[in-house]
Amino acid sequence: MMKKVIVLKDRYVDSVTLMSVGEKAGSLPGVEMADALMCSPSNAKMLTDMGFDLPEDIKSEDLVIVVSGETEEAVESTGKAAVDLIERGNTGSQTYRSLDDINLCGGGFRLAQISLPGEYAAAEARRALEIGLDVFMFSDNVSLSEERELKLLAREKGLLCMGPDCGVGLIDGVALAAGSIVRSGEVGIVGASGSGAQEIACIIEKLGYGVSSIIGTGGRDLYPEIGGITMMGGIERLSHDDKTKVILLVSKLADENVMDEVLKKAKTANKPVVAVFLGAGRELYEKNGVIGADNLEGAALAAVKLLGGKPDSFGFSDDEIKNIASAELKNYTPAQNYFRALYSGGTFAEEALIYFAEHNKSTVFHSNLKTKYAEKLLDSEKFIGHSVVDLGAPEFTKDTPHPVFDPAIRRKVFERELADESVACIALDFITGPGVHPNPAEDFARVYARSKKNITVIANICGSEGDPQNILNMETVLRDSGMIVTQSNYQSARLAGAIIAALEGRKHS
Repeated sequence: MMKKVIVLKDRYVDSVTLMSVGEKAGSLPGVEMADALMCSPSNAKMLTDMGFDLPEDIKSEDLVIVVSGETEEAVESTGKAAVDLIERGNTGSQTYRSLDDINLCGGGFRLAQISLPGEYAAAEARRALEIGLDVFMFSDNVSLSEERELKLLAREKGLLCMGPDCGVGLIDGVALAAGSIVRSGEVGIVGASGSGAQEIACIIEKLGYGVSSIIGTGGRDLYPEIGGITMMGGIERLSHDDKTKVILLVSKLADENVMDEVLKKAKTANKPVVAVFLGAGRELYEKNGVIGADNLEGAALAAVKLLGGKPDSFGFSDDEIKNIASAELKNYTPAQNYFRALYSGGTFAEEALIYFAEHNKSTVFHSNLKTKYAEKLLDSEKFIGHSVVDLGAPEFTKDTPHPVFDPAIRRKVFERELADESVACIALDFITGPGVHPNPAEDFARVYARSKKNITVIANICGSEGDPQNILNMETVLRDSGMIVTQSNYQSARLAGAIIAALEGRKHS
């Protein structure tokens, strides 16, 4: 077997592009495996363990391409193809190493999307804002002080600084980062939660309506150090947008004073506002005159109703959930007592735990999230009892791509939990869009079908019919494997809660 290593010195490329390059190169004739990745210490060790000889002077800032194949010709041609894909940006479009290489002032550009290591991202974002561009920062590892400075500069110039660590956006019909291509419509969303904003947008589409914009803020925008600058800027932007008839705000629970200031700003909008700050009390919404929702699905339903829609029901009814839970309980062995949620979206984990706190009050849950709704796992990789885990958390993604881009780690965890004799039910989310994994469901369906275990698997697809993954086909693949597919994460939580209650009832009886 022939092996080849190609090193591109001091060359950063984002994980989304690298994953796609690896998949395309690995599918070429005569290739056993191909990968493209940044050479972090853990990646370097992994490649060395696989038998690849890396140069002694290789560093974390270097990009490495590795290929193994049947012949020298296949390996050489694949290596050249992988380099070509990286140089072309993997899309055939022109890519630039620096803002200096682009005629930004005369080119009709309106937005700069930045995906660079954090140490370089802030400087490029500042330059883009000074030129007069809105900024979408996929990059993370930017300090709070730098984030505040960038957002204040954006506000001063009447621009938006979306991010850092902003994973979802939809601007002028263009999906950014991990965002879905949802139907155009009249709901404008401002989200400090990427997965939360995308879930709401996709539910709105399922209800027959659409979205004008998704303005992501980054997860720290409602921290006291930032003060909700981008969320308030987003409210202002959408207030002046003729396409937007309803404004919808979404975030996990944040600083009380910042949430209050944001909602005071919302009250000044010239159109109705729906807000869902997961875990916030109703009084926060009521005193500021906005429509509050307790969950993501409820926020989508409220927005659609404001547009004249009449969604009387959505997803499973209470009776259907009760009947499914009763039927599944009959299949479990006495040893099967626990529920495990393996989420790629942290907001989904939080939403589920909030539901359980209200409807499964006597049941103890564990999580790697820092939340009042569950006990903290001592080790994020060792689940105990009923565990709700965000596999997109930093401890799982330190040296590997987020599971929406590369599901390999989550799939291994799924296999492990299927083999656990104490597990009765598992919940999964699948997030689609042009920037994420092209086929996130197939491997999980195959693993589950092969397991032949009497474990209930509940799956929710957070995606739109416009996404390249073909969500209707994904639903079929998952159902054919034996999984139960729901219409929202909230529906998944409702069904899981009923199964947990049935398990707890059996235990006590």
